[in-house]
Amino acid sequence: MNFPYIYNFYSVRKIMFLVILACIPGVVTKFYFFGSGVLIQILFSILIALFLEITILKIRFKKVQINLKDNSAVLTSVLFGVSIPPLLPWWMIIIGLISSIIVTKHLYGGLGQNIFNPAMVGYVVLLISFPIYMNDWHKRDFSISFFNDLKQSAYVIFLKDHMDRIDKNNSIDDPRLNITPDSFTEATPLNDFKIKSHLMKDDFSSKKYILKNKKISVQSSWKCINISFFLGGVCLLFAGIICWRIPISFLTSLGILSMTTYCYSEKLFMSPLVHFFSGGTMICAFFISTDPVTTSCTNIGKIVFGIIIGTLVWIIRNYSDYPDAIAFSVLFANMTVPLIDYCTKTSGYGHNKI
Repeated sequence: MNFPYIYNFYSVRKIMFLVILACIPGVVTKFYFFGSGVLIQILFSILIALFLEITILKIRFKKVQINLKDNSAVLTSVLFGVSIPPLLPWWMIIIGLISSIIVTKHLYGGLGQNIFNPAMVGYVVLLISFPIYMNDWHKRDFSISFFNDLKQSAYVIFLKDHMDRIDKNNSIDDPRLNITPDSFTEATPLNDFKIKSHLMKDDFSSKKYILKNKKISVQSSWKCINISFFLGGVCLLFAGIICWRIPISFLTSLGILSMTTYCYSEKLFMSPLVHFFSGGTMICAFFISTDPVTTSCTNIGKIVFGIIIGTLVWIIRNYSDYPDAIAFSVLFANMTVPLIDYCTKTSGYGHNKI
């Protein structure tokens, strides 16, 4: 029997592939500002994710070729790779992807059965376990060539920890690479705000200085990165891959809350522009929060889901010890999805209204 009113233009494989393509502008921009480590992290994450996917599929006696074709493991690794710092050690990436692919995805039954966003679970595991590494962003050194930047990044990611254990007297200024990482470490706007907030709580003199002389501004690198992911997300909206309700409700709720508090005190709260164009705001709005498996199934529920994420992002960024709030907000919102769907469910086609 044919059902002409049930029609899906895109397959799961094609949806995942188009989302990966939409990430390209953001990846390229991030590579421009943070160097070759971004590309290494993403490629290494894809290889590890595919290896873990194949291994767990064989353990579960699933058909490897068919399940790999859905591109879900690749998309998870790409979203995970663009979320982590560009020089994160390789073994931490493996830990994060084990949490994403094996624990979050396959222990729940595989694609379509997981209740949490896999990429964000891996990110949170690393953020809680290795907070210093996960907040250590190194800007690209434009004075060196691409080849040297690639070599330096690969050394830091794959060899530096091992060489440091061999040479206990090895200093931060690594003579083998002739680079000084501290010279191009960038404190993100959200980190900057968090540090100043703690200073204001602990020291009155620091508070007085900060209130008079400091304002949190959006750095050009993060502004361009968020704009790039925004453009990629807009392409997904026009292609009908994602629903507009989640990103619009998320950004609207975040904007209203941040505007209200910023008008109350420009010194104590970040402006909406800082919230929108810092951290992972745009990748969350269009790529992470719109994951069809872990979001609400109803139209009203999607709006509620986006509002919950936006509210939690504002709360965590302003009042917690973590500089960014995307991963925690998404995971907390994922837990509310069953309740949201239950409260916003509608009658099916041809059934009486509930």
